[in-house]
Amino acid sequence: MEGRIFYHAPGARTGDVIPKYIDGTYQLFYLKNWKDPHDPKAVFGWHRMESRDLLRMGEETPIHVRGGTGDLIRWKGQWHLFACIFPEGKQLITHYISEDGSLDHWKYLEEDTFGPDGVIYDRSDWRDPRIVYREELGEFWMFLAARVSDRHSQTGCVGLCVSRDLRKWEYREPAYYPRRFSGACECPDVFRMGDWYYLVFSSYTNLFGTYYVKCRVGENTWQIPRNHRLDARGFYAAKTAGEGTERYLFGWNPTKEEDLFGFWPNRLQGQDYRTWDWGGGMVIHQLGQQPDGDLKLSMPDSRRRFFGFTVRNRFLSLTDGWEILENGYRATGEGRQQMALMQPLPECWYLSADILARDAWQAGVVLQADAAMKEGYYLYVEPARGRLVYRSWLRMSEDGGKTFPYDVELETPVREPEDGRYRLEILAEGSAVTVYVNGEAALSFRMYDYRGRNLGLFAFGGADFENIQLRTAKD
Repeated sequence: MEGRIFYHAPGARTGDVIPKYIDGTYQLFYLKNWKDPHDPKAVFGWHRMESRDLLRMGEETPIHVRGGTGDLIRWKGQWHLFACIFPEGKQLITHYISEDGSLDHWKYLEEDTFGPDGVIYDRSDWRDPRIVYREELGEFWMFLAARVSDRHSQTGCVGLCVSRDLRKWEYREPAYYPRRFSGACECPDVFRMGDWYYLVFSSYTNLFGTYYVKCRVGENTWQIPRNHRLDARGFYAAKTAGEGTERYLFGWNPTKEEDLFGFWPNRLQGQDYRTWDWGGGMVIHQLGQQPDGDLKLSMPDSRRRFFGFTVRNRFLSLTDGWEILENGYRATGEGRQQMALMQPLPECWYLSADILARDAWQAGVVLQADAAMKEGYYLYVEPARGRLVYRSWLRMSEDGGKTFPYDVELETPVREPEDGRYRLEILAEGSAVTVYVNGEAALSFRMYDYRGRNLGLFAFGGADFENIQLRTAKD
């Protein structure tokens, strides 16, 4: 079943997704990263599949567009596709058209290929085009991952070119240039939701992840939100698609299977120690808005509905300080930790739980916990610090403490709820996991070294755990 919730094709990893909502269907183009490039079944380049519910994916179709991330747009009844190529150390934008009206057959217009101008934009980075038609101006705006020609090192930006015919492009000043990134701002995406415009991009330097800025309609200044990263380190290259008020964010949660960068600590055998790959499983978040215009991430409802069978709760306290509530369990200790084991976890599952952190410094769940709760994957809220934290079993040992010169493996900010309750919803399929908090924030990660063990609860201080529900899939 692995690959249903976090889609990846057999023998491949899902790379950058180029999602489009066309005539009531999500058309999902993506960069397919074959694990074995010598596999005789491997077909390189973009692949396309379609879905109506973002759960059941249609058959993949290779469309034979080679290169990196891009975009497509329909104009005067014809589809145009833009991608990027990397010949001889260069980076260039490419242009294709569909002569038969399909989304699978593309003619390459080689004469339209172009690179950075070397004046506004440095020649080192020029990729990931995103096309938006500005109807009020009669212009197409192309947003790109680029770098500005400047004297310092922090030249990463979202570049901008403008055209009236999709063939000749005029270089403009960057759409976003914060002087914050030493590499290009990858996979830019621009969209409007309500009274706000949003610019989404990914960074692999300085800050690794997918970020966004916002601008109120009628204004022209990008604002940095309170939490400007979407998900965390284990989520990348995200773009959006949707219709009307419905919009989704498509990215990937990397695997840890290939020593791509030569950083594996070979003496340590655990796979959880390894570095991230390029590509992995597709992660889809639903986008919403806070009252102040900030974006929030929640679980798509089709995924929640997919898990239709409830697993009966079991409860075994490993420490004192627990009380049984009508609809859950209360950790009562002050200044000490309470721990309890719950039921075993299946291979593919959904978990929801409400945590009232009364005076707890930390309160959350342990995934794949052993009988003594020494090893497992910890997910917990820290109300005083306003964040959700992920900590793996690596940090629970002396070796782990010596290995990592930092405190937190993964984290994402969360807003303090008015009633003090944090609702966790967790999706897991094999090694891939995503947790949502209060339909507001998300955090994706991997857990490789332990499976088939138990769910656990823990609180450092007083906390209530209510409405705990573990569900498995219908099929």
